[in-house]
Amino acid sequence: MKRRSLLTGALAGAIAAPAAVTLGASTARAAVANYPIALTDQATNSFQVFDRTGDWSGASNWSFTPGTTNGWDDPFEIRFRATTRYGTIALMTAGQPGNGRAGIVAVTGNGNRLDRGDLIWETSVASYPHCIERIPNLAAVVVAGTRDRIHVYGGANSDHSTLREVQTITDMPKPHAVLWDDVNDLLWVTGGTVIRTYRVTGANSTARLVKSGTDIAFAGNGHDIQPDYTDPGKLWVTDSGRVYSLDKATRKVTIISEENYVKSYVRYTDGEAMWTLDPTPADPPWGGPTVYFSGGQSKTRPGAQIYKARIVTTRFH
Repeated sequence: MKRRSLLTGALAGAIAAPAAVTLGASTARAAVANYPIALTDQATNSFQVFDRTGDWSGASNWSFTPGTTNGWDDPFEIRFRATTRYGTIALMTAGQPGNGRAGIVAVTGNGNRLDRGDLIWETSVASYPHCIERIPNLAAVVVAGTRDRIHVYGGANSDHSTLREVQTITDMPKPHAVLWDDVNDLLWVTGGTVIRTYRVTGANSTARLVKSGTDIAFAGNGHDIQPDYTDPGKLWVTDSGRVYSLDKATRKVTIISEENYVKSYVRYTDGEAMWTLDPTPADPPWGGPTVYFSGGQSKTRPGAQIYKARIVTTRFH
């Protein structure tokens, strides 16, 4: 029997109200907001969700454990999106160079312990997939492969089980992260020394990405691009040695930190920043046991190697 997922209520209210905080800043706050956080743990080869203020040493609230075969080792990305057909879905990537995987599971109505048998769709991605995004209303999914590939998958109407590769872009250097911008109807991509935007033409199996706007140059080896949930006009971008605030209108990037090896960075609606670091960047698996928050706070999952931490919400901004 299907159990009601613990994430159902959390996803509906995971985002809430604004202030300003930057990486590591100590700021007086009335109380720490509680919101669900998804982790990609390369030590246990699992995707897990914990409450911001909960106990991270015990069992997670939700997990997807795909096993280590068929390219599912070393999880890199998880994000949640809303669909009409499936309710809330989780999109994930994992793998090693030459042997990676992208997949989708339905969260709504599927309980709290999911495995590979729960996948709606999965595909082999040889280009070392680090990120995945869904283009809403088009039955299209985009995967960033760090070996100079952006993969576009289209399907039949809203049936994600029919997704197949319909476009491969090869002129984007080392794409590590993709993010749909529902304010401007753009796909933002970062990798190498470039931040780039694409528009989407067509739909379903005819969906295609078309480069739009001037590339934004920055220092390089771009790793992550995420919303600023306090300001829909801004994004957060990380590379191997910096965190940037990106103004979407002016396409200007501003360095806000020179912290090394920040693998993910985002800001919650109350202004709290959250990020992950790789303390041993020379050797995989990537990541450490700790997720950091502004105000000098942190949460640790003993024994974990957390590559990214994501706010559990279906909102793009």
